[in-house]
Amino acid sequence: MKKKLYIFVLAATMVFSFAGCGKKEKNETVDVKSDVIEFVNEELSAIDEKRSSAVDVYNSYFTDTNVNLDKFLSDMERVAIPNMEEYMKELNAIETGTSEVENLKELYALGAQFQLDAMNKVVLAIKQENPDYLTEASEMIKQSESYFGEYEAQLQLLAVDNEININGSFSGTNASTEAE
Repeated sequence: MKKKLYIFVLAATMVFSFAGCGKKEKNETVDVKSDVIEFVNEELSAIDEKRSSAVDVYNSYFTDTNVNLDKFLSDMERVAIPNMEEYMKELNAIETGTSEVENLKELYALGAQFQLDAMNKVVLAIKQENPDYLTEASEMIKQSESYFGEYEAQLQLLAVDNEININGSFSGTNASTEAE
């Protein structure tokens, strides 16, 4: 009986020790203002180049009516999609100190994920010659813009509530800003 109790206590201890690993707890001593500024100015800025280059590659093919589909597919599969996947990985790895900024990050990540999904859907549409997939991709882009709009609105509310100045401009394809 003592042996079973010892094993149970040991197993319970291991479970609780693993529960402490992974995501950090939201720190009550971190203020929202400094967390927003760090998230916008440092963390998003540090990874923005990957997303910007992916979106630029994608958008570059929609400015001309004579698109070389083979080159477009190649650029999407070799550059845009891998950059966007790496961006999503790095974005999801960002740890925030407050629930307010975590919610902000989640909105931003949803917008970026819909952009990635749309890119993949366009590639699939071309490969399978299925125009319905292009319609789906267009809806994904609209959904992405909606999430980026929610991100911008939440950022503005946090800025007002926490006396943060937002420098820069927002847009659905490049939501780079600077907070102070």
